[in-house]
Amino acid sequence: MTMLQMNENLWSIAHDLAYEMHEHNVDVNEVNKVTAFMRQYHQTDDAIDKFRSLLQQLAYSDDAPLQSGSTRDYYEDIQKCCQKHLKEIKHADELMLILGWCKRLMYYYKVEPKRAAEEQRPSQQQQQTPEPPPMQTPQQPKEPEKPKTAVHDRVNATIQKKDWIKVTVQLDTDNKEILIFEHPYYPKQVGDQIKVRVQGVNNEGQVTEILPAN
Repeated sequence: MTMLQMNENLWSIAHDLAYEMHEHNVDVNEVNKVTAFMRQYHQTDDAIDKFRSLLQQLAYSDDAPLQSGSTRDYYEDIQKCCQKHLKEIKHADELMLILGWCKRLMYYYKVEPKRAAEEQRPSQQQQQTPEPPPMQTPQQPKEPEKPKTAVHDRVNATIQKKDWIKVTVQLDTDNKEILIFEHPYYPKQVGDQIKVRVQGVNNEGQVTEILPAN
């Protein structure tokens, strides 16, 4: 029997799900419990329905096991995040892969800078008025705005090098920045086209930090 492999779409869902739960400060131990339930029932025909029913009961049932005052909030956030990002998942095996990587990525995001850092905008430079021609009214020239890549943007990139967990890519931007991100077991190979999320931009509009988007 062929083992199901992560593909670009599943990677993107796992990253988005893990990052949103990380942003909501969801306890990864509660995600482990939900995943353990799914592991027990994922081979049944109605596994997806059982999973959604479990999340609904944990989030809103008075009989849900609550170990602390925050547990209910965790369950509600898990239910909302899964409902948002897993609504198109129809196969239990895909769900198990996503949940397994989601847990790992939540630990990974704990040690990464937050992607929600404020966008740094370039300071306005003083513009000099050119010497007007004779008998003409001086006009203030307008410098066209440079295209700017913003924090949270997804941009195309090409993998240049892989060295253990370090992946070197060249961005498909005006500046063609070459940057490195770290990712355990990144599935793409040298020469592959991928998408990355912009994590930081300097005052000159150059991308300074990225994370994989899939």
